[in-house]
Amino acid sequence: MRSLIAAALLVQGVQGFYLPGVNPYSFSEGEAVKLKVNKMTSQKTLLPVDYYRLPFCQPEGGPKMDHENLGEFLAGDRIESSPYRINMKVDMYCEQLCISNLGRGEQKGVSPNKMVRAIRKNY
Repeated sequence: MRSLIAAALLVQGVQGFYLPGVNPYSFSEGEAVKLKVNKMTSQKTLLPVDYYRLPFCQPEGGPKMDHENLGEFLAGDRIESSPYRINMKVDMYCEQLCISNLGRGEQKGVSPNKMVRAIRKNY
């Protein structure tokens, strides 16, 4: 028994990790990487909000649900497509994605718009 423990201590550890339900994928240089969005959460309200309930830029044709596995669905994740485009190991500069109306500005005596309310609730 002692020799087994000593042998286990002498074996070098292997670095790595595994996320259950996710298959590892190696990207080639220049290959497109799909970025996805999820629901937004707040520590103030504890109620999740769909990402696209706020006036964020949407992909052409509208967002589409994109569950990779059953666990995401059962956990209540709202994985959806996004309009953001990047390529592996390719330097990029800022690009304008869209122009979005965030609503009226803050004014005294007027109820705040969706974006202001979301920021105040720490989304």
